[in-house]
Formats: sequence, C-alpha cells, structure tokens
Amino acid sequence: MKRIWLSIVLMFVLVNVLNAQTKHIVMVSNFKFTPQDINITVGDTVEWQWVEGSHTTTSDSTAGIDVWDSPINSSVPVFSVIIRTSGIHNYHCIPHQAFGMIGSITATMPTEIKETKQLPFAFTLSQNFPNPFNPSTMIMYNLTSSSFVTLKVYNTLGNEVAVLVNEYQNSGQHMAVFDAGKTTKLASGVYFYRLNANGLVKTRKMQLIK
Repeated sequence: MKRIWLSIVLMFVLVNVLNAQTKHIVMVSNFKFTPQDINITVGDTVEWQWVEGSHTTTSDSTAGIDVWDSPINSSVPVFSVIIRTSGIHNYHCIPHQAFGMIGSITATMPTEIKETKQLPFAFTLSQNFPNPFNPSTMIMYNLTSSSFVTLKVYNTLGNEVAVLVNEYQNSGQHMAVFDAGKTTKLASGVYFYRLNANGLVKTRKMQLIK
C-alpha cells in the first residue's frame, strides 16, 4: 500500500513538473552572455536572445542528449533548448570563445523527485507519463546496482530514433525526459523505449499524439 501511494504522489509531481516548465532568458551581445551562469531545473527551457553582433551558442559537450549548436545573429535572433539531464552544461560562442564569451547552465532534478541513493527493490522501468504525450514525457527507472546504462527509443520498425541515456549511473531511482518535438521531430504513432543495464533489459511502449 505504501509503494502504491508513493507512485500516486510521484505521478502527481510529474504532471506538475511537465506543466510548470520555466523559461530562462540569456541575452547575447558582443563578447558576452548575460547572465553568464544560470541555475535551472531539469525540464526547464533556456532561450538565447540576440542583441548585437554575430555569435553562436554551442555546447561544450558533443555527445549525449543535451548537445546544441546554433547561430545567434540578426537572421536567427532566438534559439532555445530544453535541458534534460542534471549537471553542469558549459557552452561557448565559437568565434569569440578566445575573448571569454562562455556560459554555463547548472541543472538540478526537481526537489520532489531527486535521484535517491537508497537501493530500490528491483530493476524496474516505469510507464512513461503522460502517455499518450505531446511533445514531452518523463520516464522513471530503478537500478539495483551501479552500471553503464542506456535508454533508447525505437520506432515500430526497430529503428533507433533517440538516445536518452548513455552513461554510467549509480544505483537508485533515475528520470529521463523525452522531447519528441525539437530533437527528433517524430510523427504521431507508437514507439518503444528500452532500458539496458548490467545485462538486464526492459522495454515499454508509448504513444505520441500530435
């Protein structure tokens, strides 16, 4: 009964998180991102707005789901991303990095659903929520031990369409956000997400409706 009640509470929190995403504005002018460093919650949007000059916003990381690279100039005055993993995401302006035009985004998990260090009861993959979804949905899973983890999305033909997790993670409860809009621009239909860790595999079905 206690675990059922916890699941209900978590579902309620997930709905609020999905419906309460915050937008953070970064102004882009000559040789400067303002503010240079921001703190956000996983699932929030970061939007860069052009003021003057010709720049880029380019993530330092070149692998994973939080990678971006876009010009910011008079032709492309606005660009935004949804940050889907916790940690520090550094970025820079390619032509002006040597002049110190850099920035950082520190993303933390929502307080109510932070990753826990407590050992879960079993290796589990929860049903995404909401489902059906458009365009974002959250996936929660439990790891019984620390291991290298992959969480990937496939279409009905078995083709890989997105990689949500591809890294070493500690045991406990984790969450990933799948945004089918900006990153993959998928059509409506049925998709499958597969969790692989320590030689264990679990797969579930989800539905995207646009």
